[in-house]
Amino acid sequence: MTARIVIEQIKALPPDERAKVIDVIAEVKLLQAVSTMNPRTFEESAKQIFDRHADVMDKLSQ
Repeated sequence: MTARIVIEQIKALPPDERAKVIDVIAEVKLLQAVSTMNPRTFEESAKQIFDRHADVMDKLSQ
């Protein structure tokens, strides 16, 4: 199966099913971005998230 065929099949899906495909694509893009992020950028981003949501992180650690 070629990408062209897959794309045409996605375009033919009903809107609710197409939305599910879009969600999966977004997840894949996010995972790819994280896997290619350099370690320093990752550490800085993680620190920002943990600092911004310290109360939630404390609750999760209990």
